[in-house]
Formats: sequence, C-alpha cells, structure tokens
Amino acid sequence: VAAIVAVSALVLSRQWDRGSSDDVVGASSEIVEASAKSAGNSKFLLGKIPEGDVFTPTKVKELGGETVSAVLAGRIEAGDLDPFQPDQVAFLVSEVPDLKFADDPDHVDNCPFCKRALEKAPKAIVRFRGEDGEILAGDARTELGLSKGDVVYVTGSAHFNDAINTVIVEATALYRL
Repeated sequence: VAAIVAVSALVLSRQWDRGSSDDVVGASSEIVEASAKSAGNSKFLLGKIPEGDVFTPTKVKELGGETVSAVLAGRIEAGDLDPFQPDQVAFLVSEVPDLKFADDPDHVDNCPFCKRALEKAPKAIVRFRGEDGEILAGDARTELGLSKGDVVYVTGSAHFNDAINTVIVEATALYRL
C-alpha cells in the first residue's frame, strides 16, 4: 500500500509539473470579489457557495472521461503529503464523504462508513490557469487564503483521468467554507 501511495504521489507531482495543456477546457463562472472571511486577495474567490449541482470526485469519476462544467466539493487534504503544489496555484482535494459533515474534519476518522467511502474515492487536482493557459505561479495558500483541511467548492471544468486515477479540475473560482 505504501508503494502505491508513493507512486501515486509521484504521478500526481509529474501531472502537476507538466500542466498538461490537453487537460484545458474552458468554463465560465461569475467571479465576485473576495469575501471578508478569506485571507486571500484574489479575483478567483466567491462570496457564497456557487449555485448548481455539486459534484464529488467520485461523481466525476463515474462519468468516465467526460468533461463536465461543475461545482466540485472537497477537502484540501493529501494524507501525509503536502496538498499544495509548490510555486503554483494548484492543490489536491479529497472527497468529503457526506457534505453535511463538512465542518467536522474528525467525523471521517470516527465513522466507519465515511472512512471506507473516502479510502475508495479518487483525489482531485485543482489548477488555476492564467490567460496564457499556463498554471498560475504562486502559492494557493497566500493567493486564495487556503489551508490544509479547508472545505472548498470549486467551479470549472472537471474530468477523470483514468491513467492516474485522479480528477483534473481546471478551476475558474472557489468558495471556502
């Protein structure tokens, strides 16, 4: 299991570093000014939870390779690894098994049903791109006011990449709980 986690981390790191342009699919979203709740100062921050159907990484995976314009919910988490990509506005999210427990990070550790669902769920790489199509340089923690463990709702286009068992999200905006 440790070897699989290490290989997955390496593959995810290479996927992030490449910033593959063939994963880019545009999606539009209403961008609003940062809410007072956020420590970041970014045009990508939403003042409220975005409207629309909320997807989880598992729901995107179930669509196969189909790209969907979505609101993806997840918790910024990568186990023992750092979920933030160095020098890029990109990060990894894990599934929140049941959104009604989103504000309780200890719930998964204490609920065998949620714990089992989370173990099987794919992760999602969330990337913000500039007008040039490149992943934005910077740090998502400072640019977007994020921390490990935050629950976020991300708008953008999402698809499942079977080769790395990961959802790729080309993000246009986000809301942090």
